[in-house]
Amino acid sequence: MSYNHQIQKIESKTLNHLGLVAGMYDELGIGNIIDEAIEQDEEKRFVSIGKAVKAMVLNGLGFVNQRRHDFPKFFQDKPVERLIGEGIKAEQLNEHVMGRALDDIYDYDATSLYSQIAVGATQVLNLECRSSHLDSTSFHTDGTYETKNCDLENEPTTEKVSANLEENNVDSSRIIQITKGYSRDHRPDLNQTILQLIVENQAGIPLLMKSMDGNSDDKTGFRETIQAHIKQLTEAYPLKYIIGDSALYTASSLHTLSQNPSIHWISRVPETITEAKEAIEKVEIAEMTVIDEQTRYEVTTSDYADIEQRWIIVHSSQAEKRAKRTLDKQCLKASTANLKAFKALCNKTFDKKKEAQQALQKF
Repeated sequence: MSYNHQIQKIESKTLNHLGLVAGMYDELGIGNIIDEAIEQDEEKRFVSIGKAVKAMVLNGLGFVNQRRHDFPKFFQDKPVERLIGEGIKAEQLNEHVMGRALDDIYDYDATSLYSQIAVGATQVLNLECRSSHLDSTSFHTDGTYETKNCDLENEPTTEKVSANLEENNVDSSRIIQITKGYSRDHRPDLNQTILQLIVENQAGIPLLMKSMDGNSDDKTGFRETIQAHIKQLTEAYPLKYIIGDSALYTASSLHTLSQNPSIHWISRVPETITEAKEAIEKVEIAEMTVIDEQTRYEVTTSDYADIEQRWIIVHSSQAEKRAKRTLDKQCLKASTANLKAFKALCNKTFDKKKEAQQALQKF
């Protein structure tokens, strides 16, 4: 009697946290939404755009401080079929596949595609999406910029760039300028881009993401985003409240919001507005409504920008103490500098009385 023993080769693969990421990607239906939205030739594309994006997500959350484009190397020790899809090999997840997927997403419009993904995610997670928070952040770019050593005299003008874009059928409004601007990560010396977000209040999922130029102004950007997307957002979600910082509080933005009566807005009123300054000065702290030992408030009304609104003036004793400490430091710093300058003036010798009087007057 004879026996045939079949030896099975066993391999170990590295999964780590990527199984959880891939599972949530599938549960939210992100890949299906992408593949249904973007038309693609399934016969020529073995890896669909939805699966390519999934590979990018896993790669982005797997490599730390390494180049993002080396996909085959990243996936060579991972269970690719389990993570991405049946029949897919690590070598098929190369930069050409990823590049074509990104090109197709750009042609479709990444902002619109993300909005569809967000709608699907909130439905799967049963989020109410009654209120949302509008804000922006910045991302600086390290390294050598292409324009650093260029010939400024022969640098293409805005008109030439626009002409080249039109010639190649490229929508110039979707080109993001990486340039210097107000840096939220305290690196004003580096070029940057801006990412604007509208985030729902329960899980913190962005309902809208929009990339913008590095020198974009929040007041202008918020207004443009509201004008372009408020109708879409109210149709997709049961939004009742839009919340934003003082950059949201401009006459043009308020008028845009008031055109949609189903939306209420909450914002901080800038104290640069004369009416706000006067309202604060009129308040008697002792007569304000007490919330607790540290906080009081008073309600008033305003028709700023010809829009009826309710203002709440808040007084915090803790905030007042912090403000006084800050003011004390600023005054001490200024007076110390003045004293130093005055001592230097006293120690200086002048040839004529008139010169000394002029120096004193200048001081």
